[in-house]
Amino acid sequence: MSDAQSFNAAAPDDEDARLMLAAQTGDAFAFEELMSRNQARVCAFLQRFVGNLQSAEDLTQEVFMRVYKHRDSYRPEARFSTWLYRVAHNVAFNSLRAKSRRPELLFGSASGDGAASSLGFVVEENILAQSGATPTRSVARLELQAIVRAAVDSLGPRQREALLLARFEGMSYQEIADVMKLTPKAVKSLLCRARLNLRAALEPYVEEGKKPL
Repeated sequence: MSDAQSFNAAAPDDEDARLMLAAQTGDAFAFEELMSRNQARVCAFLQRFVGNLQSAEDLTQEVFMRVYKHRDSYRPEARFSTWLYRVAHNVAFNSLRAKSRRPELLFGSASGDGAASSLGFVVEENILAQSGATPTRSVARLELQAIVRAAVDSLGPRQREALLLARFEGMSYQEIADVMKLTPKAVKSLLCRARLNLRAALEPYVEEGKKPL
C-alpha cells in the first residue's frame, strides 16, 4: 500500500499528514504551511517545559529542522501531531542531557515577557480548577498561582512532560506513550504520580472538592 493510500485509510482528516506527505515529494510550500500550522503550539509546549521563551524558540527551530531533515521517515499510520511531538520530545531531552542539569523552571523569569504570569493562570485553570479543589480564603489568587507554579516546577521532567501533553495537548495515554516511547500503563503511572505530587504540594493551600486531581 502506498503512503497516500495508508494516509487515506489511517487519518483521512489529518491535514498535517497530507502536508507532510506533500513535503516528502519536495513541495516546499507544503512544508512552509506545515510549519505555519504547528510552530506556535510546539513553541508554547517547549516554553512550558523549559520555562524560557528564548530557549523554546531556539528548540522549536531545531525541531522543524529535524522534521525537514527526517521527513522521509514519516509514515502516516498515526496522526502527524504524535510524530511531531516525538521529535520535540527528543530535542528537549537532548538539550537537558547536554546541559547536565535539571531543566529550567517551568515558569522561569527569563522569559521576560509576562509569560510566567499568564502560564501560571493557565496552569491554575487547567490543573487546579479542573481538579475540583478551591483555594482557601487566606490565599490570594496571585499567591495561589505562584504556589501552583512552584508545585509543577517540582515535578521531574518526565512527569512534567506527561502532564503537559495530557492537560494542554489533550493527548490520550496511547498518544503520550508514542511520544515518550513508553507503554500506556507507564504513562498512566507517570500521570498518577504527578497528580499525587501536585496534591501533596498543594494540600496546605486548597480545600478538597468533589473530583480528584
